[in-house]
Amino acid sequence: MEVMTFNIDKDRRNLVDDKQNFNIDFHDSKYNWLQARQYEESMRQVEVHVVHGDGSPVDLTGVNPVFEGWLPEGVYRIVDAKHSVMIDAQNGIFRFDFPAPAFQIAGSYKQAFFRLMKDGKSVTTLEFSLDVMADKVISDLVPSDYITPFEDLYSKLKDYLTNASGNFDTAMTQWKKDVADLVTNLNADVGGINLTITEIKTQLSALEDKIKADGLLTQAEFDAQIKIVNKNISDALAKLEHPVPVDSSIIIGGPISADEKNALDKLRSTVDTSKFNLLFLNDPHYGMQSDLMNYGPRYGINHLNTALYLDDLVNVIVTGGDNIDGHLDSYAGLMSDEKNYALEFIYGSPNHADKFALRGNHDDGTLRLRNYRKGIQPSPDYFPETISRNEFNNHFQNGQLLFGEQRQEGGTYFYKDYPDFKVRLIGLDSNDTPEDTKASDGGVNYPGINYMGYSQKQMDWLANVALQNVPEDYVTIIMAHVQATPGQYDDDLTDPMQSHYTNQKQVNQIINDFKNGQSSVVTNNVKDWEINVKTNFVQQGKRDMAAWIHGHLHYEESTTSNGFNDISCISSIPYTGFNNGSKNGGWSLFTLDRDNRKLKITGYGMATNRSFSY
Repeated sequence: MEVMTFNIDKDRRNLVDDKQNFNIDFHDSKYNWLQARQYEESMRQVEVHVVHGDGSPVDLTGVNPVFEGWLPEGVYRIVDAKHSVMIDAQNGIFRFDFPAPAFQIAGSYKQAFFRLMKDGKSVTTLEFSLDVMADKVISDLVPSDYITPFEDLYSKLKDYLTNASGNFDTAMTQWKKDVADLVTNLNADVGGINLTITEIKTQLSALEDKIKADGLLTQAEFDAQIKIVNKNISDALAKLEHPVPVDSSIIIGGPISADEKNALDKLRSTVDTSKFNLLFLNDPHYGMQSDLMNYGPRYGINHLNTALYLDDLVNVIVTGGDNIDGHLDSYAGLMSDEKNYALEFIYGSPNHADKFALRGNHDDGTLRLRNYRKGIQPSPDYFPETISRNEFNNHFQNGQLLFGEQRQEGGTYFYKDYPDFKVRLIGLDSNDTPEDTKASDGGVNYPGINYMGYSQKQMDWLANVALQNVPEDYVTIIMAHVQATPGQYDDDLTDPMQSHYTNQKQVNQIINDFKNGQSSVVTNNVKDWEINVKTNFVQQGKRDMAAWIHGHLHYEESTTSNGFNDISCISSIPYTGFNNGSKNGGWSLFTLDRDNRKLKITGYGMATNRSFSY
């Protein structure tokens, strides 16, 4: 049996040059190694010794060793939490028995190491060289991912079907419970695997329908459907490389403290679920470069945890723009495939509430572009990338209409009706800039960090789709990142350092036509922002609008000067640089009281309780 020794304090390797074509140079005596031949099973074992920097053993009591490997062809993965045997925990010794799927493909593993799990936390060993020699005599394994203990679950399903004597419903009910229990246990055990049950349920439903339609379960049908489920599991694993918090209420960022939980429990006890409830969280500014007054650069994202704690009580949770900060490469943490917090927000909780993300003036990353052009630091040494509207939609999967909303071509703006509460909810893209107009350097001509506004296309949609066919007894709520109050430089676009809200007053005109049941022609001739929109709400008649809800300013204020409630909400980030900004951040829970024609706000964190008549 091969003996491997890992020093978790002193083992070190150089970073790879190319993360896409990942290759480690194992030509060094410090690396452990193992060779095996294809299709070996169970008898290929290694004895693993884990030591500290001074050579003393690491106490592995309560530790579950997990083997993680990336197979030679760079497609399939092994995550095996099943085949380790603790030999002498106090002296840091365990044995690992490699399963046959570990030796499916001949060649050198891209990466192989052990992850030592305990109480939801982990530490990893250095990689070891794992070579699989070809077996030309037999070849009966089809390459696939091998992720324990899901493989055990598949075998269980076959047993359930056999023992249920043909009662498919009984077998599937028990197996679905096992899947749910497993995912719950993984959240407290195997960091690095964050799976939602949503996709699993979808595939199980398809399998169930197929078997019921055919009246029998064939091995071929079973294997084909299980292969789809397995791929969904491995795809989820590939996207998520960070540990899953133990607390099931925590989805993103740091843990909810005991004080926060007490405050949230008190707030939960006040939620009237017989009314429409909208939780509006804005301006988390993930990736902000400053220390944020010692709170750390993830503080704003942490507030998503507290918001999602109310997922089962509210109807909608909205992140109201500036989801990222847009400094340097800060967008990578939120928007990349490596750590897609966008998808975690959408899928990472029980999903009672609809979840929508609005675009803010930081979400396109053009702060870097503006600073680059003006020679302001910090700015990169290369021409900075920006995030297009389509990329934003892709990351938040807007085109899939996950919550039954209506969008124009999968766009960044939407509306949805809630018939049980007689509410139409509209979300606008207040950074609907003309991306097709380019500057001489090839970048966008209107960096969204300072150029905000609305296109002809979106305003046509607002006037002729989103605000049409609204039932007489409905109340409309509109959300956007920026305020409805027009600015001083909306039509004078010459200064790239001023904030421009082009076509905002024209949007307000459309809304007031809607409220008053009238018609007009809405125009603007500013170059590249030209609009000509005809409104006609005469036949529909007057309609109620409770409020325009927004972030962007980072502090609370309100006005009715635009003909409707224009309500600004506190930012979730703790420091803003504005004199009236919040020091600790928070979010606002809006409850619609139709009987008294009021929109009530319950504040969390530094947000305050407020009430508005409409």
